[in-house]
Amino acid sequence: MIFCDLEKIYRERNISNKYILTLMVSARARQLSEQKGRLVAEDTGEKFITRALRDVQEGRVEFRFLEPPAKTPGSGHVVVED
Repeated sequence: MIFCDLEKIYRERNISNKYILTLMVSARARQLSEQKGRLVAEDTGEKFITRALRDVQEGRVEFRFLEPPAKTPGSGHVVVED
């Protein structure tokens, strides 16, 4: 089992909080568990979550917030006009 100081990781990587760090690690682990990533993790004998945490810690994974799509009439959103 791996023990990491999560607060240290998200401070060093300029991640705003531990919840975003958790999302990053889980998304990376999911990516590694897919067909391409499976070969990488099996070669080293470590679990996907361990590899994902190490990737974030070493700066191999970054995050950015996406802008939400603009709400336009007819895009499935309800538009109320006076």
